[in-house]
Amino acid sequence: MSDLVHSLESMIRLASNPVLRTKAVDTVLALVAGGFHTSLVSYFMHRDLFSALMKYVHDVHSQSPGATSKAFVVVGVLSSYNKFESQNVYQNRLEDFVNEDTIRILVQQFAKISLSSRDRYIEAQDDYPPPWNLNSTLTMVGLRSLSGDANKPPPLTEEEVKVLFSSLPDYDASSILSLYSFVHANKLFAANLFNSPLDKDKLAPFSTFLSSTSYISHHAYRGQRQSTYAVLSLLSLRIMVEDTILAKKMSSTDSKMTVRLCRQRAPHLPLVTSPRIPATGILDLCTDILSHNLRKKLDVQLYGLALGIILRVITHLEQYKIRLQHHWAYIWGSLISLMRFLTQYASDLKYLRYIHRDLCSVLANLAAFCLSKGDGFLPDPASFDDLFYKLIEANEVLIKFKQAYCDSSSPSDQLNGSVEALLSVSTHYHNLLQAQHGKKTHQSPAAIQKVIKEGYETLNLESDQRFGEWERWRESNWKAELKKMMRVAVEDARLLALQ
Repeated sequence: MSDLVHSLESMIRLASNPVLRTKAVDTVLALVAGGFHTSLVSYFMHRDLFSALMKYVHDVHSQSPGATSKAFVVVGVLSSYNKFESQNVYQNRLEDFVNEDTIRILVQQFAKISLSSRDRYIEAQDDYPPPWNLNSTLTMVGLRSLSGDANKPPPLTEEEVKVLFSSLPDYDASSILSLYSFVHANKLFAANLFNSPLDKDKLAPFSTFLSSTSYISHHAYRGQRQSTYAVLSLLSLRIMVEDTILAKKMSSTDSKMTVRLCRQRAPHLPLVTSPRIPATGILDLCTDILSHNLRKKLDVQLYGLALGIILRVITHLEQYKIRLQHHWAYIWGSLISLMRFLTQYASDLKYLRYIHRDLCSVLANLAAFCLSKGDGFLPDPASFDDLFYKLIEANEVLIKFKQAYCDSSSPSDQLNGSVEALLSVSTHYHNLLQAQHGKKTHQSPAAIQKVIKEGYETLNLESDQRFGEWERWRESNWKAELKKMMRVAVEDARLLALQ
């Protein structure tokens, strides 16, 4: 077996025929993905193929751009092998890799995979309004047979769309494991993912990454594969958002880019088709996740990551006093809706693993931080007032949320502290409303807005230093979860090798 691995390494590195080199990469992918749970992969640990694979990527990309994608997947699979049990040579090589030319090639290749993955979702259901023309008008009024689209295949039925969505993303989504491995180990790769343009007049790699992540996470509830790739994508995004330099660029008007986000299911966020600050695209992506994957068997990892990314973006904005123009009301609405859902189905949800630590605590912490520090990043008083308005409306929800998820025996717990801060504000305004308007069940929005403005003067807004706190990503906290996700991605890599 050692001789075979040596021969494959030599072919990948030195063979003069690009087709032969590509077949050698295909063979390596089939061996390492197919034998991932056996000792077979140990031969590839002893014979380091990393430099050969990177040379192959550098040499072959101009002749056969698509061929480099499997080399990218191979590195992701090999760098994941027994990474928590022993030293992994490929993990070390990822950390030390500084060849920026090759990194750019890999970034551009991943961007093309992301674009292809997103387009498969759009082929199943085009979610953006078509441009107005005669054909679209005839189709809209039921006269498709008279339009220029009459000879095209008819749109898929609802059942066909459902089946297709259940099969997406394709097997090349296993490259998302490679993306995570690179972003986690190599800051230069993460920087190039954000900074690199794809090609002239085409989308930037970071834009295509956000777009494909939006479509995948929009359908994360459909199965383990979809959830796995949504979570791996969000982990990569979380690591990038935690990088101070990248976070600054993501919040800058100099970094504007066009980001197509999924709109295949209601509720919809406002449609933005013009170039936008990346941070607003990230906030919309995560807000959409909160709205479109609600179910009794809640994906705690997915929701915790989405909330955590919103928290990291907002704490960065507040730290550098960046007042971001954004539709903040939709974020407030999503946070309250999630809290209402958690309360309504508390009997089913509160026993889910890590839901208190990874979801409820982050949710309450995020809301409390926005309440105490909102004047540092919100663009206008109206956005801040709207948060107060929604908290006042959600007073009963907050009380029930506290009863369901807060531990009365640990009053110093962060979750307890955050919920108490939210309740104190909501109760303060409820008392003011009752004092001014008696026991009227319903108050007009105008009356509530007036009370909000007047109540600022008497409001004792708690500002706990722990509001907005978050920990940097550590793989050791997610060992079991990452192993499960690796198994899913490696199985897809095996099937990719057979195509």
